[in-house]
Amino acid sequence: MYYHERAENPAQGGTRMMKAAMRRVVALAVLGYLSGVAGQPALAKEPVPPKSKGETKAAPAGALPANLSIVNKWDGDYPVSALKKLPRGQQKTVAGYIGDGSTFADVWKSFKPGEKAPKVDFKKNLVVFTRNVKFYNRKAITKVTLLEGILEIQGIETVTSVPVTNKVAMAMAEVPRQGVKTLRAGDKFIPVK
Repeated sequence: MYYHERAENPAQGGTRMMKAAMRRVVALAVLGYLSGVAGQPALAKEPVPPKSKGETKAAPAGALPANLSIVNKWDGDYPVSALKKLPRGQQKTVAGYIGDGSTFADVWKSFKPGEKAPKVDFKKNLVVFTRNVKFYNRKAITKVTLLEGILEIQGIETVTSVPVTNKVAMAMAEVPRQGVKTLRAGDKFIPVK
């Protein structure tokens, strides 16, 4: 049988062309992703501009955040009834910080009942925390970064659909306070004193 004599179903030819086009689209998408066309994640911006030029130094364009050393870290359950012990204005946020020993000791009594609170030098360091707001998911802090005075907490958590009732999972970490002006808590910015 000669090529011009071969009977072909037009629907099959269209299907083959569609499959070939789809393969090209997928290949281009993968190539774009691998070459970085997807872009870099947006960096946090300072919520309030500095009052004077000497107040903060601007990072060079495209600067990456610095990883802060984690001095110590803890995770566990925290009773919903004790959320009022967290610093004012941070009882409903996904993240926050504790900047003094008395607040930390009070929070620790509910966080790890019966255990002595670890010693933290609050002149040099502060304790950051992240916790559940809607669903109970185990949490752990894996990295804390600082860029232009903005501290961000990064971590991992399990994913469940169990609503928060009487307890939340909370993770805390002791980090250096030098250079920290603001803590990013989701879409909120908390000034650090």
